[in-house]
Amino acid sequence: MASEALIQDHQLEARNMQTISKTTIDYGVSMQKMAPKVDALQILEPVRKKLASIEAERIISVVEKTIEKIEIVTLLPHIVANLNRFSVAIGLELTCALREHSRLEQHLDFAADKLPEEESPEEESQLLIHQVKFREKKQDFKILQQAFCSSVKNILRLFQGNPSARQIIQTECRARRHICVDLTLALMELRDFVFERLLIAPTEEKEKFEYVQNIIMRDQQNTKIIDTLEAELAAAIQDKENEMLKKNEIIRKLKNNLLQLDLFSEDYIRQVKQDAEKQQLADQKDSEGRIAKYQEEISQLRTQLNNMITEHRASEAALRKRKYKIETEIENWIQKYDADLQEKQDEYEHLLKIHKNETVLLFELEQKISTLEPEYIQIVEERQTKAEQKKAKELQAYLMGKAAVTIQAFWKGYKVRQLMKALKKKKKGKGKRKK
Repeated sequence: MASEALIQDHQLEARNMQTISKTTIDYGVSMQKMAPKVDALQILEPVRKKLASIEAERIISVVEKTIEKIEIVTLLPHIVANLNRFSVAIGLELTCALREHSRLEQHLDFAADKLPEEESPEEESQLLIHQVKFREKKQDFKILQQAFCSSVKNILRLFQGNPSARQIIQTECRARRHICVDLTLALMELRDFVFERLLIAPTEEKEKFEYVQNIIMRDQQNTKIIDTLEAELAAAIQDKENEMLKKNEIIRKLKNNLLQLDLFSEDYIRQVKQDAEKQQLADQKDSEGRIAKYQEEISQLRTQLNNMITEHRASEAALRKRKYKIETEIENWIQKYDADLQEKQDEYEHLLKIHKNETVLLFELEQKISTLEPEYIQIVEERQTKAEQKKAKELQAYLMGKAAVTIQAFWKGYKVRQLMKALKKKKKGKGKRKK
């Protein structure tokens, strides 16, 4: 009976496999009929590789210039922080502009920190004065914002006219923040997307839409075929479950046969039990002797344990005293630390108050310096001009003196030579007279 059931099971599985394979072949044939002859990548990719209109080129140019400006602006904090290193490479004009930009940024941060600290007074008499001061500070903050934006535009204009400086700062791309890098990458993706959209003509867009609609229709047909295959698979699974029920019945009959075999083996099991009981009695006698030996060892070990407990309690008392002493010292140190910390905190608050007053005084002095700076520059230039003129006059006087000394030396040499010639003539005349 078991062999006949297995044969029927194999036959049923063969029929199910034939049905599924036939459906799969029909599905493949239908897909070959529906498959387009045009390559999918050729349809989805744009035909042109370059922009055909001036408007499209202008759009891409605007996006690319925006990316370049953002790359420069995101590097400005790093350049300002390392201005001494970049000052020679980027030039004097850009260095001055960046220093002015840094100064505006500090003033803007200071003004932004001062705005949230304003609180409305409780008295109605001071409310109007407070509102006027707050509006003035807000107006100053807006003016600083406009100046800051103008400074950024000026720096971008200077970088536009200095390609070498722009190339130098582009090498510091690793100094950008993570959010700035994400913004630049997003703009580059936008540029690629806009470029791809501008390459596609309206006719190509229509062809792509029709192609996508065709793919959607094929997907719907595939879904229907999959549903059909799933229904056939469910029917095959149901047939297999029915066959499994038949096999379970066969297994139940085989279990009954095994039960009968168990009844025949009871005599053998009884004999094995008797032998096991004899072995158990022998093992029990042996274990009783071992138990007595182990109990004697346990009594000895308990005596040793009591002696060790006595010793350990004495050492524990000594350690507890030491622990109490250490805890007392720690509490004293903590109290001393709290007192020192409170003293340092008071000193810190006093210094912080002095720092705030000096910050306000520094801001006022910077405003005065900014007004006196043009006059100072003019005075320095005038002093430099006077120094140069004085130096030129001294050089001219030195050259004239040197020339006079040279002429005098030449004239003295000439006179000496004339005198020597006259003396030689006189000596010759005297010699002739003696002869």
